Amino acid sequence: MNRRTSLLDYNLLFPFALLMIVSVLNLYSATKGMHGVSSAFYRQLIWFGAGIPVMFFFAYVDYRMLKKLSFVLYVFTLMLVVLTVIKGRSAYGAQRWFSVGIFSFQPSELAKFSILLILANYFDDHWTEQGFGLRQLVVPLTYIMIPFVLILKQPDLGTAMIVVLIGVSIVLFSKIKLRTFLLLLVALIVVMPLGWHFMKGYQKTRLLAFIDPYKDPLGSGYHLLQSRIAVGSGKLTGVGYLKGTQSHLNFLPESHTDFIFSVLAEEWGFVGSIAVIALFTFIFIEGFAISRYAKDRFGVILAFGITASLFLQFFINIGMSTGILPVVGITLPFMSYGGTSLLIFMAEFGILLSIHIRRSRFEEV
Repeated sequence: MNRRTSLLDYNLLFPFALLMIVSVLNLYSATKGMHGVSSAFYRQLIWFGAGIPVMFFFAYVDYRMLKKLSFVLYVFTLMLVVLTVIKGRSAYGAQRWFSVGIFSFQPSELAKFSILLILANYFDDHWTEQGFGLRQLVVPLTYIMIPFVLILKQPDLGTAMIVVLIGVSIVLFSKIKLRTFLLLLVALIVVMPLGWHFMKGYQKTRLLAFIDPYKDPLGSGYHLLQSRIAVGSGKLTGVGYLKGTQSHLNFLPESHTDFIFSVLAEEWGFVGSIAVIALFTFIFIEGFAISRYAKDRFGVILAFGITASLFLQFFINIGMSTGILPVVGITLPFMSYGGTSLLIFMAEFGILLSIHIRRSRFEEV
């Protein structure tokens, strides 16, 4: 245990610890209203407390054991997602949660994790230096499309999109033939316009609001405009901690989830926002470095997939908050309220630590 502790990646843990401190402070502000702090803050503290042992559990357990469990976890996740569609709890027009007492569990968050494992397992077992052709990609693309369709049924376009982006990132990282890449690219270009006809009304409205939020400033464009106001109000150094009017006066919807970064930007300004982005950047750089030096191919692909997953959600969430991307309901890793997503992120972070520990040449580690 002592040797493993000495091999922990402190280049990863230090920015992570600082990010957790910022996260708790920012969430406290986002959930503080005229009648005190929302119970969501205290629930999230419980999830933080549960997430730390989960992280170290996965750090000290050999990540290669997950390879054997990847298919079982994938099937189990699909079953949970199907059950959610049938019997899940509805909120905000979607049926995505199971409720257990005061806590809720969102199986679609587990789908992001299971797709990482199943694809890392597949590409490790079927590795080819020549690159994968279209026929060899039928199975991994099927793995991606099944949870995508099921999650889209909830409907949850944001999470479904993240599952696809994570899957595609791993597919591209695992190297595909140029001809195959071009064929898939052409197919995507052809299919994308057809996707408009399968989108829900509110999803179309969100995309149109992104193009011109001022067309309906009190309706479909409200979220985006209020987020821009919050970010712009922060200026260089922010209006001050706990002094943000956008969230405290309830102008900014979903301030503790989708728009948690807007709360940070208003109160801590450009300086605070850049500091948090820098902490995330250190984590991404170290995560990709762990992938580069992993002990085996499964670890290489898994570390890349985890880091890419974190980066994608980070980029999309901040893009939503600043108005450079449409609002699709993607939370900011480690900072937005959400117990299921936090536990999954903490588990993935622990796996990164596990891969780093076991890159040593000593088998007994």
